[in-house]
Amino acid sequence: MADAVDLQVKDALTISNVKTVAEAGSVAMANLFQHQTNHARRLDMLAEAHVGKVLNNFAGIDPNEAVATSKLFKGEADSGISSLLAQLASGQVGAKIAQSTPGDVGVEIAKLSAVVAGVQAQFGGLVASLQQMIKGAQSTPPVTP
Repeated sequence: MADAVDLQVKDALTISNVKTVAEAGSVAMANLFQHQTNHARRLDMLAEAHVGKVLNNFAGIDPNEAVATSKLFKGEADSGISSLLAQLASGQVGAKIAQSTPGDVGVEIAKLSAVVAGVQAQFGGLVASLQQMIKGAQSTPPVTP
């Protein structure tokens, strides 16, 4: 027959078992808390990296966009200058005709003044158009794929 177990030993084993079962829940909760804390840290790191990239896009210049904008401004300026030169040549032809054709001097001067005013208006429109394009390019954030 088995020897009788002392009551103090039974009590000590029972207390130890209850303690082990109670600590298991506490350990599980601590592990869950640690996992959630690590997850929150990783999300913070991702958010900070994303914000850093967005801020870099605002502060930096995309080379492809800079080249495209430069070509756009150059093309607009070239076409505007060509138009101004054509109008100036037309005005010079008109002046030559006015020199060789006798007529009312006042009328001829008025014609030349109209040509000069047209050239000035076109040049002013070109400058305003370029200023609007520059302002639009500066206020629009770069788009990255």
